[in-house]
Amino acid sequence: MKKRDRRRRKISPIVLIAIFGVVVVVFFTALMFFTKKSSDNFDSDEQNIEEVEEVVETKVEIPKVDFQAVVEEWANSVGGNRSVLIYDLDREELVADYNSDEDYNTASLYKLFVVYEGYRRLESGEWLAEEYAGGTGKTILECLDLAIRESNSSCAETLWVKIGEKNLDKIIEDDFGILNSEISSLLSNPRDILKIMQIFYHHDEIKDESLVAKIKDSFLNQPVTTYDWRQGLPSGFSQANVYNKVGWDYNADGNYWNIYHDAAIVEFPEENRHFIVVVMTNQVSHRKIRELGTIIETEFFKQYNN
Repeated sequence: MKKRDRRRRKISPIVLIAIFGVVVVVFFTALMFFTKKSSDNFDSDEQNIEEVEEVVETKVEIPKVDFQAVVEEWANSVGGNRSVLIYDLDREELVADYNSDEDYNTASLYKLFVVYEGYRRLESGEWLAEEYAGGTGKTILECLDLAIRESNSSCAETLWVKIGEKNLDKIIEDDFGILNSEISSLLSNPRDILKIMQIFYHHDEIKDESLVAKIKDSFLNQPVTTYDWRQGLPSGFSQANVYNKVGWDYNADGNYWNIYHDAAIVEFPEENRHFIVVVMTNQVSHRKIRELGTIIETEFFKQYNN
């Protein structure tokens, strides 16, 4: 047998150098990749922490605007019965309360309850938007809009009957959680009107964007018809969007207001601040309601800017 060749081939130094170079390049490339990824993750975590801190800081920094003193001063300047509530939607707290438990005849504020329930029924499909509302000659959607925009009583009353007057009382109590009003008897108070305005503001049960847009527009844009629907609170503001519904009873023979109520969501858009204002009165002129609007706006900027 032939002897096995036990000689080993020698590796060229040039090949060794080349292999070593490749290993070095791979090592440093991997090192740079993991270092960058770690840095990116740190930066991302740091950014997330900053974002959380910013959100917390924003919530903490919402300044309180206390309207109690100016509301009391206004109330003391007014004869007749008067009640005022102001609620800060951003801080979720009352910031003025004057005689808010007193019951009043709702006048047209009953339409707030009818209309919200009507929109709920459109949302659920129980009612159809293009269906005609009784003998009004208008569709249900048109009537819901006009009951707020022009305080159309024919529309509101037709829809109220369609819901059932006593049934609406039960819905208001069971579904809305509003316990101290009897809308079938046209009785309510500022606290319960505040609650229905909060429900409109959050509109949790109404998701259809077209319906939400219709609701907002009917509260905000109310052209003068036979009456000026925005002669009270809205006319007292100059730098806010005021989404309101009035309820009144005017004694033309005596030239005085038996009832003047105004319920409004007040938005200061530049400051991104939101309030609900409810004022209910007997024997108080709309001019005094307008004056209250001006007082509230003046006080808001006075405290907000300090």
